[in-house]
Amino acid sequence: MRKKVIEYFHDCSNSLLKESVPHRALVAIYLFDFLDRLRQENFPSDWFERMKQEMGEVNKLASILATHFDNTPDIDNAWEEDEKIQSIEYKTGNVYFQLWQNFTKNEYYQKTKELLKHRLSRNNLKISDFQNGLDAGCGGGRYTLALRSMGIKRMQGIDISPDSITLASKMNGFEENEVSFKQASVLDLPFDDESYDFVFSNGVLHHTTSTSKGLSELYRVLQPGGEGWLYLYGGKESLFWDIVDFCRKILSQVSQSYMQILMKVLGYPPGRIFHRVDFWYVPINNRYFYSEVASMLSDAGFSNHRKLLRGADIDWDEIIHNNKRIDPYIYGEGEMRFWITK
Repeated sequence: MRKKVIEYFHDCSNSLLKESVPHRALVAIYLFDFLDRLRQENFPSDWFERMKQEMGEVNKLASILATHFDNTPDIDNAWEEDEKIQSIEYKTGNVYFQLWQNFTKNEYYQKTKELLKHRLSRNNLKISDFQNGLDAGCGGGRYTLALRSMGIKRMQGIDISPDSITLASKMNGFEENEVSFKQASVLDLPFDDESYDFVFSNGVLHHTTSTSKGLSELYRVLQPGGEGWLYLYGGKESLFWDIVDFCRKILSQVSQSYMQILMKVLGYPPGRIFHRVDFWYVPINNRYFYSEVASMLSDAGFSNHRKLLRGADIDWDEIIHNNKRIDPYIYGEGEMRFWITK
């Protein structure tokens, strides 16, 4: 099946790259919505035939709607700022800052805490006994704050983006001795060996130039017997990632700012925009098989690691858990969430 999908996307991309910017944008948005509908409909077996049929209909509709969006000045002029971004590190940080700053307070605080609570409880994990935690790649700091509010006595957040650190500090309602933020790289942590009894890296290291180096740094700063949470992209060679790669190709000349404004115009909430735009625009999207992550963890020195098989309702692992007959090509091996021990 994967070979058929890739061949189909190859043919589609050749024709779509000749279409207007709004046309390509609308097709990308449709494909991610199609994945959501597959989940809502319990993954019907004829999904590929339906996708091809709907893609034809979407293309016809997009060719009509695109003429209207082309005449929208706010959208047409929105993408030029992206061209100023040069380094991988800066662009990665900026992609996420542009998304986090638009979160509502409910999405920033409550929804983040709810997601983390489900992910921990459904895997029989608790964090309230930890004294000193590090959020390596904290972004806007929402998980850093959630971890503190759920019982970790002190949290330190670091991120490569100075703008994200400014945002995190602004959103911080705790005292400095409870939660603090610092600009730094996850590949070169500015902390002494064995400084923390808990480390947390959620969806970060797969965006760097060296996931293995990041894991070695987490190991270095973790105390003996310390534990941690790791999330890396999984589902390697899946429909999801084939759709992501296809969308990245047809959006290669379409800016992030354009897509954010377009989706906002179409009525998408900030959280949903986030879970599309980040896949399309972050420079590096490494994804892994379980065996690859297990090998990297062992090489870094971690004495024990457990792949987490449950998650929040929106997580692939939870979807797979509740849909035993799902086509394994949809999400592959699932996400790579691990509980790690030094």
